[in-house]
This record gives sequence, C-alpha cells and structure tokens, in this order.
Amino acid sequence: MKKLLILSAISITSLGLSQTNCENLKKENEVLQSTNKILTSENEYLKKIVEINKPISETEKDNSTFKITKVIGNKAEKTIAIIFLVEAKDENKKMTIEDISIVDIEGKEYEIDIYKSSRPYPELALNTPIKLTFSFKNIENEPLFIKLFRFKETSQPIRNLFEDTKSSLEFKDLKVNWN
Repeated sequence: MKKLLILSAISITSLGLSQTNCENLKKENEVLQSTNKILTSENEYLKKIVEINKPISETEKDNSTFKITKVIGNKAEKTIAIIFLVEAKDENKKMTIEDISIVDIEGKEYEIDIYKSSRPYPELALNTPIKLTFSFKNIENEPLFIKLFRFKETSQPIRNLFEDTKSSLEFKDLKVNWN
C-alpha cells in the first residue's frame, strides 16, 4: 500500500511538471517558427539578388571585374541601356570610363547618351560591386543583338593617384531584351 501511495505521488508530480514543460516547449517552438519565417524571407531575398546580378557576359582586366547583367531596349524611346557591375579585386580605386559605344549587327555605331547614363567616374571599394548603366539613343530597327560594346578605362589606386593603368574592353554578341 505504501508503494502504491509513493508511486501515485510520483506520477501526479511528474504529470504536473510535464504540463509546465509542455508550455515552455510550445513557446520555444513558436519562437523557432518565427525565426524560420524570417530566415526563409531573407533567403528568398538573397536568391532574387543573385538572379538579378547574374552576369550575361563577364571579363577581368587590371584586377577589376566587369559583369554585364542586362541589356534592355526601349521601343518607345528608341534607346538601349546596358547595365553592368564593376568590382575592384586588389585595392580601392578611382576609375574613368570613356569612349563608350556600341555597334549593332548591321554595323551602325551608336554613341552614349551622357544625360541618361551613370557617371563614368566610379570610385571602387575593394570587393564591392558598383552598378553602372550606360544608355544609347536614336537606335534604328530594334536590333536583337549588339555585336560590340566597347569602352576604355583608366584605373588609379587611391593610395597613389599618379599610378594608373589603361585598358580597352570589348563585349561581343549581347542579346537585347526589348520592352
């Protein structure tokens, strides 16, 4: 009889303790679920960013990476915009981009529209991509491809602005997505 009373007392005590532990587990579960939702939304955001910045064409010159991410044509305005990322791989730099032009598949060359384009003097921080957009106007016949996109760039390390490197870059056969 004594054993039965002790056993029932232990059972009642363990039931009482298990109820409070269950409430704590429910609260902890709710916290984990809310954290999971936040992480899922952040993950989706990062996936979109990676997709947006996925390069169509990429090249590296003088320890800088140039990635073209979009080539967009506007039928109403008769313009083409080339969007790309520039990233310094070795040190902080000042860059000058000049003589920017495109050639369509018919051999027509178009000059840059300076007023609708990014400033061609980016300051690059190490391993931080900078987005640049160059727009070209008076585009004829809505070409499906840009045969050649070219420009010259001069890079100067911020530590010594008298030391510079010059190079010419060319991107070929870029598909234009018309709106």
